[in-house]
Amino acid sequence: MSQTAKQLSLDVGGTDFERFHAENPRVYELFKRFTFQAIRRGFQHYSADGIGHQIRWHTGVITKGEEWKVNNNYISAYARMFEREHTEYQGFFRKRISKYD
Repeated sequence: MSQTAKQLSLDVGGTDFERFHAENPRVYELFKRFTFQAIRRGFQHYSADGIGHQIRWHTGVITKGEEWKVNNNYISAYARMFEREHTEYQGFFRKRISKYD
């Protein structure tokens, strides 16, 4: 994980999230992929939880192999990480206030 990605994960999710993110980098890649699909379709806002469900569907039904048990708290952390990494999409996800804000 790059120093920037590590710092982003620490800023948004704490050590449990950091560990999960380091061990499962494909989850964030899927999070970004599905988010950019929503953006390209013209959505101004989208549900991070909806992206999480897409990840679960994709890994549990569509693909063969790994299936992740993604903690719902981590989905919120991924949304914050995405918006910090892609500042042009700040506010794309509507989020509750968190200690990570």
